[in-house]
Amino acid sequence: MYSIAIISDMHDWHSNEIKFYLEKFGCKVAKVSFEEIVLSLKKKRVSISGKNSLKKIDGVWVRFIKAGTLEEITSKLTILHLLEESNIYIHNSASTIEKTVDKVRTTGILEINGFNSPETSVWFSKNKNIPKLKKKQKFLVKPIFGSQGKGIILIKNIYDLLKFKPLGNVFYVQNFIGSDKQKIFSDLRILVSNHKVLSSMERYSKNFITNVHQGANFKKKLIDSEIIKTSEKISKIFGLGYGGIDIKIANKKLYVLEINSVPSWKAIQKIEKKNISQLLVRDFLKKIKKNDIN
Repeated sequence: MYSIAIISDMHDWHSNEIKFYLEKFGCKVAKVSFEEIVLSLKKKRVSISGKNSLKKIDGVWVRFIKAGTLEEITSKLTILHLLEESNIYIHNSASTIEKTVDKVRTTGILEINGFNSPETSVWFSKNKNIPKLKKKQKFLVKPIFGSQGKGIILIKNIYDLLKFKPLGNVFYVQNFIGSDKQKIFSDLRILVSNHKVLSSMERYSKNFITNVHQGANFKKKLIDSEIIKTSEKISKIFGLGYGGIDIKIANKKLYVLEINSVPSWKAIQKIEKKNISQLLVRDFLKKIKKNDIN
């Protein structure tokens, strides 16, 4: 069968699940930390080695890339790019991660392809020529490279917004959808794999941040054909092997909030009868088989 490297800055329940089912399907598996990797560029080939490395790699499953210096981030992505250039299947690829980890790029791609997302403005903090914003509009200021709902600030008017100092000196500002006075805030997390919807849940909280890692509750949610069609189309556009797509419904309108190319599914597994980990691994192996044929 195949030799698979699970590469991550942090191995947790998800890595263990992936490893268990890959081995169940006959694969040889190694969990590898990015910081353990030595990249060799010699004898007309690219190879990686490390504490738990494999001599031969047929596929790589990327789980998590933590924040770091520009050199650290670009080197990790470059490793993935070069392995893909060497005809090794990467799940998800560096290109896909680059499109989804940068919120500005994500929102831009969504808008260019005709998807609704919250009205967004981006500008450098020293720029005096800022966009015209409604005085009574409420805003969310988000870190461009943030995750798990961390660092998101609710700004209740333009005057407070102009006093705010954004992380990295760049404003990424979205109009707040709905009312900040509502008792419960909610959105949808759609889990896709091989461009098909695998499962979905509603996340809800008394806080406007509905991320499960921030303490939000969650429940199984059946979704309609429009959401399914939208999610599967987004998956294809972003080249997701698997992913989490966050959607909000407001005033009968669908908004795409974010796309996660290294999604967690531990929460959604708690409310789902089918074995998510096993299905994700099966889809992953189909990708490797297709890559071998090509």
